[in-house]
Amino acid sequence: MKPEPFEIRIDAAEKLEGTAEYIRDMKVPGMWYGKTIRSIHANAEIVNIQFDPHYDWSKLTYVTAEEVPYNVVAMLETDMPFLAEKKVNYYGEPILLLAAENSELLKEAEEHIQIEYRKLPALFDMKKSAESEIKIFKENNTFKEIKIQKGDLNKAAADADFIIEMEAETGYQEHLYLEPQGIIAIPKDEKIEIHGSMQCPYYIKNALNKMFNEKIHVTVIQSVTGGAFGGKEDYPSLLAGHAALLANKCKHPVAMFYDREEDVQFTTKRHPSYHKDKAFVTKEGKILGLDLNVILDGGAYCTLSQVVLARAALTAAGCYFIPNITINAKAVATNTPPNGAFRGFGGPQAIFALEMLIEKIANELKMNPADVRKINLIKEGETTATSQILKYSVSAHETVDDVIQRSDYQNKHKKYAEHNKRILEKILNDEYPKENSDQKLKGIGVSAFQHGAGFTGTGENVIKGKIRVEINNEGKPVIFSAQTEMGQGEQTAFQIILAKSLNINVDDVIMSEVNTDLVPNSGPTVASRSTMIVGSLLVDAGKEIINQLTDLLNSENPGWKYEEGSFINNGSEISFIDASKKLAGLKIEKQYEHPPIIKFDDINWIGDAYPVFSWAASVAEVEVDPVTFEIKVTKYYTTHDIGKAINKDQAEAQIQGGSLQGIGYAIYEKVKIENEHYDIKGFADYIIPTPTEMPVFDVKIMENPYPYGPFGAKGLGELPLVGGAPAVLSALWMIFGKEFNKIPVMPEDLLVLFNSNQKVG
Repeated sequence: MKPEPFEIRIDAAEKLEGTAEYIRDMKVPGMWYGKTIRSIHANAEIVNIQFDPHYDWSKLTYVTAEEVPYNVVAMLETDMPFLAEKKVNYYGEPILLLAAENSELLKEAEEHIQIEYRKLPALFDMKKSAESEIKIFKENNTFKEIKIQKGDLNKAAADADFIIEMEAETGYQEHLYLEPQGIIAIPKDEKIEIHGSMQCPYYIKNALNKMFNEKIHVTVIQSVTGGAFGGKEDYPSLLAGHAALLANKCKHPVAMFYDREEDVQFTTKRHPSYHKDKAFVTKEGKILGLDLNVILDGGAYCTLSQVVLARAALTAAGCYFIPNITINAKAVATNTPPNGAFRGFGGPQAIFALEMLIEKIANELKMNPADVRKINLIKEGETTATSQILKYSVSAHETVDDVIQRSDYQNKHKKYAEHNKRILEKILNDEYPKENSDQKLKGIGVSAFQHGAGFTGTGENVIKGKIRVEINNEGKPVIFSAQTEMGQGEQTAFQIILAKSLNINVDDVIMSEVNTDLVPNSGPTVASRSTMIVGSLLVDAGKEIINQLTDLLNSENPGWKYEEGSFINNGSEISFIDASKKLAGLKIEKQYEHPPIIKFDDINWIGDAYPVFSWAASVAEVEVDPVTFEIKVTKYYTTHDIGKAINKDQAEAQIQGGSLQGIGYAIYEKVKIENEHYDIKGFADYIIPTPTEMPVFDVKIMENPYPYGPFGAKGLGELPLVGGAPAVLSALWMIFGKEFNKIPVMPEDLLVLFNSNQKVG
């Protein structure tokens, strides 16, 4: 049996050595550069566009909305144009495109374009959107509305000892991937070849096919991608359209490379959210019912808001068994840049609001927050909000129990409460030694969370993702898949899965380039689906290859069996590689469908919302300086049930990185709309955790296998971020004994709370 290759990362060497070629490293002869001319208003009519008749436009190419064959970006709704025609709906919306051989010409030409507007009132408040007189999307500015109901809330209210209500809000979050957006479009006769930093090549191909009315063949090739976190799922369809329009007109390759400021100012963010929730609770802390109301701010255009909302709604009950529940959720439009996919995909917003409601229940009932969680955790055989019966791989109790025990949560909770009391008494008596930096307020907080693996509801059966494995002339299997490597280790996982299925060395498995002319559509690289969904197809392909080789060898000489990576027959042995040369050119294609036991009604929102859930719990230890109110997470314990770790080291790194991103969401990463646009420009004014702010991580991977995943694996990539913010805020509740209902929490918020006895939020 081959050793499990847990410590390899196939793309690490070229990235560490600096030999990996990103999109900006690509050298294309005769390449021009593109530029976007954008709106300077959040809501306005375009009255007139004037190109200076005295300027020499022959040195450039420009594209207007009238020149776009089909001026709609193909997504869930046909609402977002590639270029605004008569009206703009957000500050920075693309109106014109320019291309020239250098940036100096582009800058000069921009000064010779005048756009006349009629400015209109703009809408920025998601809570007022549905009833606003300002219309952005259809008659009520609502992209999607979802209602989920189980049981009888009236009965829950009648039986409850307490009714506890709470509002909560989450803000924007910027992806801040290391590599900004970048696309190169290369015209070739009646073809356009797109190269770029992206997550979903077939999204781009579909959008450009429709933009060109299917009259130009579109090839999409992924370049090495320097981070994404969801930010390169939907946005590259718009950017690739811009590059392709320019290239098709000027007949030069055209690069659209955003600098950091343009990327931060005009690309998608995490959806802000507003929650108004009510819990019906017994005096013992048992939740009999929940009435949850969720609003997501989709921005000016729908993009992926419908499916982000679906995940938020389906995650809203968290890790808990709630017998009676109503969830009302809607995504609405505002005059802000469209919001889109972001790691966690609506889950972080939903879990934060619910976990803060749990904190309030504990606070009002004077119970330990961990105890309230444990009383209500769901277990196998119980039902979710959609009445899905959890049949296997359920670890809500196990993950919480483990992280509570490992962190010594209960003892520290008491110890830190006594410590804080002494510090606060000194402060109130003006005895606090301000020069003593060790005398910090200390808190410990807990969160329980989950993430449905794969696409929501019937999504996977709609996608019908395909992969292909071919045997090359050297007898080595080659994986053809549209799944993209963007730093998360997907290529490594795929090679490990197929190698393990075939019982061969990982080095003998080859990955094809991600090129839509070569690879089948295996679906987008999103939703924690790659390892579990696409990986299961690789396992099936490996089994079929072994079966076909066994049949072939036995047709020549009966008695062959496959063991330990070789075919054995009465003392004779042939390695897999040598045997598979006999099948050189073999192509095995597999297509995914949910196991037949998984059923979901996506009209009434009843049934198996996800085939399986990954479960986790975290404990955060936090210190607050009572003079500066600086917040620092010092230690972070987390336990993740991911079914099976395909690459343990890689999985632990994912958990650490995602958890840190969740901590940033909680106490560092702040974005506001000021003067109709975002108030950030990049690393200088958008604060993210650095190694200095990184806590000591204590990560445990719990393996509770999912029978339909590859070797038991479930989803991982999105789960770690989901629990970071509520664990940190739980610790702040513990320190201050007051309500925290809004993120991010900044030092100035704590100062207001401390001085005025007000709620943060």
